[in-house]
Amino acid sequence: MKKLLLKLTGPLFAAIGVFGLAGSGIVWNFLGRSLGLPSTVISLLALLLGIVLLRPLARTPSSISASVSAPASSPSEFENREEEPGSSSDEVKVALTTAESIAQELAETQKSVEIAPPVNFAPEMLLPGQGLPNRRRRPGASLRRYKSMAGELFDTK
Repeated sequence: MKKLLLKLTGPLFAAIGVFGLAGSGIVWNFLGRSLGLPSTVISLLALLLGIVLLRPLARTPSSISASVSAPASSPSEFENREEEPGSSSDEVKVALTTAESIAQELAETQKSVEIAPPVNFAPEMLLPGQGLPNRRRRPGASLRRYKSMAGELFDTK
């Protein structure tokens, strides 16, 4: 129960700090600086405390060595293998993380994929502009009013 309380204090203080900053801005706008400034300072302190409590704890050396070494071999066997001059790197297998194993599988599948040549099924039908008619465009009926207006400018009377 105590560990759960310690795990929840960081997010709790961070949430109080964030919502307190939002609330202090509203208080500052509507009730003035005398109430807004102290509430902003208190909210910033709560947010800072929440950030400090959220930072990850340092790992102990025993947890690091337990996660690095393979589960099948004991530390003394691992040291003996490392000291042997003729041992190859294939004999010592380190457990891969999930991301590393996924990356390795992806690399293997990419090697096995054949590269297809970039050829279309009908290249002559996919050329741009083939289906468009090449006739010259002619002015329509809407241009008649413009022509008459422009013609009036150049008429001499």
